[in-house]
Formats: sequence, C-alpha cells, structure tokens
Amino acid sequence: MEAAVVERAVERAEVRASTRFYHPELDIVRFFAFLMVFVHHAIPHEPAFWMKLGIAEPIARVIGGIGSMGAFGVDVFFALSAYLITELLLREKQQCGEVDVRAFYLRRILRIWPLYFVFLAFAAALHWIIPGQQIGWRAGMAFTFLAGNWWIVFQGFPSSIIFPLWSISIEEQFYQTWPAIVRRISRNAMAVFAISMLVIATLTRIYLGAHHAGETQVWCNTLARLDPIALGILAAIVLKGRTPNLQPLARVALVVGGVTGIALAANYWMVKFDPLATSSMVLGYPAAALGSVALLVAVLNEHAMLRKSALVYLGRISYGLYVFHVLGLMISDYTVQDQTASLGRYILRVSVALATTIGLAAASYRWLETPFLQIKQRFTHVLSRPGG
Repeated sequence: MEAAVVERAVERAEVRASTRFYHPELDIVRFFAFLMVFVHHAIPHEPAFWMKLGIAEPIARVIGGIGSMGAFGVDVFFALSAYLITELLLREKQQCGEVDVRAFYLRRILRIWPLYFVFLAFAAALHWIIPGQQIGWRAGMAFTFLAGNWWIVFQGFPSSIIFPLWSISIEEQFYQTWPAIVRRISRNAMAVFAISMLVIATLTRIYLGAHHAGETQVWCNTLARLDPIALGILAAIVLKGRTPNLQPLARVALVVGGVTGIALAANYWMVKFDPLATSSMVLGYPAAALGSVALLVAVLNEHAMLRKSALVYLGRISYGLYVFHVLGLMISDYTVQDQTASLGRYILRVSVALATTIGLAAASYRWLETPFLQIKQRFTHVLSRPGG
C-alpha cells in the first residue's frame, strides 16, 4: 500500500517536471517592472526640480520623462501576470484534461495573502507611530477584501503606505475569474474573450472621458485597465507555449517599440494626469499595454545562462519589493536629511530607499513567503520556478 502511494507521488512529480514552464528572463522583467514603479514614486517629474540641482534643461526633461514612464511598470506587471497565468493554465488543461480551479485558488492565496495581509496590518498599526499614516476603517475593509482599487476610484488614495496595493486588487480580481473561464472555453474562444476585454476597456474610458472623470477614476478602474491583461492573454494564445525565435535585431526593435509606446503614453498622451482628454486615454492606455507586451516578447528566449543572475533573484522577490517600496522611501525620508540640498544628497536618499526596500523584501521572502511557497508546491500541476 505504501509502495503504491510512493509510486503515485513519483509519477505526479515526473509529470510536473515534464510540464515545467520557467523562464528566468521573466523574473528580470519583473524586477525592471518594479524598478519603473520605484523610480516613478522616488523622483520628481518636473524638470524645474532637477534644474535647481544643476542639471541642464534637456537632461532634466529626460529625467522627468523617465519618472513619468515609471507609472506604467504596473502595466508590465499586468501583462506578465496574464501571460504566465494563461500559459500555465493552458498547460495544465492540456496535461491533466482540465483546470483544477480549487488548486489554483489555493496557490494564489498561499502566494499573495501572507505578505499582503501582514503588510496591511503593519500599515494599520503604523498610525500609532506616525499619525499622518491614516487608512480609515472603510478603506481598510476595501483593501482587506481586495477591492482597494475601487475605494480609490470613488474616494481617492488613502494617506498610507498601502496605496500601491491597488494594483494587487486588480490582479486578484483577474485571478478570481480567469481560471474558471479557461476551464470552460477553447483557445479560440479565449482569444475572442480577450478582444472583448479590449473593447470593454476602450468603451469604459470613452464613457469616463465624456463624464470628465478624474485621474484616479480611470487609472485604478479595473474595467479601464484591462488592456495589458487582455494582451498578455493573447500573447499566451498566439505563442502556444513556444519561445519566439527572434533575431537580435528583431528583439531590439521590440524593445525600442515597447519603450516608445510607454513613453508616448506617459509624456505625450498624458493619461496619468488631469485634465484627462478622451482621445489621449483611448490612445495612451493601449500604447502602454502594447509596449509592455512588446518588452515581454522581446526578452523571451531559450537560454538558461541567466538562472544564477542577481537580477533573477531580485525578480523573484519583486512582490515584496513592490509592497515595501513606499515604506523604504518613507524610511529614507527620515534618515537622509537635506535631500534637496544637492544632487548627491538626493541620490543618497534614493539609494537608501532602494537598499532598504531590497532588504525588507529579501527578509520577507526568506522568512514569511518561502514557508507558504513550499506548501504551494503541493497544489501545483505545472512547475513555474526551480523547485516549484
């Protein structure tokens, strides 16, 4: 009896190993997506600030533009998550005959919830140390039920370090619905569904623009932010599990095109700033989403040389990096004095914030997240990382 149990366990392990889908370069994309968001929150976007520190105007404008582009790091996260989740679900469906929705939910809970709720509790308690850190019980409840983005849509950003968690709410809403859909429909139907998402997002933004919606009412609105998710799904469907065999010049062209799309959305169509123009929203969000997917496809390759890279590790802890980065910036504000006195002092401030963020994320990954990730492996049908 025991021998039979062991044999079945070995067979399951062999099946999981044979269906492994892991690309270390995507961890690097995760890290750079985080870095984009970090830069967006860490540096002023106004050229005048940098000119006061002695930076020439043309360079100051470039720095400000890069800061604005960083906001779309969340689009890169959305596209990457949608691509990976869809690819893993399709592989599971092909290998096992169906999608185990219950196991998927358990995996997501074990991956997202421990750090999310520990940080939420910490942020709530921070009020007793730093009075300006105010969540409020209503906002707290919204974030607790993974609807923080909708709270921001109707009430604005809370005065708390939890405000970046709005994007996790959108991802979790995607996770709640997509596995059950994949389980029931074909690849072609999934493509039609993804295209419908693009239509819904466009119509939502047209409606919001016609009704003079503010920045947060669009930026954090799930229905208006479906573009990168839909394009990530389409990338998984089109690639069919294959890694694109692209020439170096084609990869460079995709990177340049991706950066250009994000730059146009951030600095020309100005989708992140009031007053919002309907035409800018209709063009800007798809441009950023296309740019995000272009970057994703550009880095996909078959080479394993990057598996030991420090950037791969930083990508692996990118969830913690994203969660902790505003706290890291706040800590640096308290530890680095006279930040705007010189360019060197400001660089020191940003460096301290980044180092603090990496330290907090590494500790979280080692002592908080890893034990739950080890449990998560028990419910995994297609391995997506070394060891599961």
